[in-house]
Amino acid sequence: MTSDYVIQAVDEQKWADSVADAAQPVVRELLGGAGELKDILHGVWLGHPLHPVLTDIPIGAWTMAMAFDAAELISGDDDLGGAADLAVGIGLAGAIGSAITGLTDWSETDGRARRIGVVHGLLNIAATGLYATSLAMRRSGSRRAGIGLSMLGYAISSASAYLGGHLAFGEQVGVDHLATQDQGSPKNWTAVLADDALPERTPTKVVAEGVAILLVRMNGTIHALTETCPHLGGPLSEGKLDDEGITCPWHGSRFCLADGDVLRGPTTYPARLFDVRVRNSQIEVRARANKATTIEE
Repeated sequence: MTSDYVIQAVDEQKWADSVADAAQPVVRELLGGAGELKDILHGVWLGHPLHPVLTDIPIGAWTMAMAFDAAELISGDDDLGGAADLAVGIGLAGAIGSAITGLTDWSETDGRARRIGVVHGLLNIAATGLYATSLAMRRSGSRRAGIGLSMLGYAISSASAYLGGHLAFGEQVGVDHLATQDQGSPKNWTAVLADDALPERTPTKVVAEGVAILLVRMNGTIHALTETCPHLGGPLSEGKLDDEGITCPWHGSRFCLADGDVLRGPTTYPARLFDVRVRNSQIEVRARANKATTIEE
């Protein structure tokens, strides 16, 4: 398929690794000291990534600008030209917010997704630069040339949007990596580990009906949550444990052991929880739709 060739061609741009190697540490350092601002930019408060919400602003505004430009050229109505200029300006404002949130999400990617993200970002910079120049030319009296630049900018932004769609749906950046997991498994109580085999404060991976589950005993209470990080699928059993939560070793997402809530991004999705009990000296788990509790029998 043509789309496969396009993505493969972008992925083969190894220079993107050099750009990412230089840029990612800088972005992480800048955002690392931002405290809650980083989680706000990721969209933790929203329950899913903020970046896709903001991308609609420039794309929508610039689409309207193109329609107003066409109507102005056909009718010669200056009011339509003013509406087009306003739409271009709104799109530029939206592009700033979209760029900041996108850069925040990209800073926590790896491999192919990171390379594609570099090209995606550079195309957005090019498109935004063209629209900014277009707006300046429109206001200086060079309307036709400005409209021409905006049309080029729209084509580039559309190509970038295609790559953005692939990052979400092809590379699964910003999606819940637990969404395709069988939420009803294990349906019945399933023994996964001997009670005396789970030490205090030791994250332990077990498997029940093909579902990887993390067990943690804290102050005598056993917590059971999905072992797969919802962000990009990292192994939580290899993460760092503290008194309240566990931190994914891949990108630093932190989850509350008691209720699975997100304590720190980049993930915007909570961890899935399981009912857990000790019966006949065996730790048993089962799927639970609501907040998990430890059940002793």
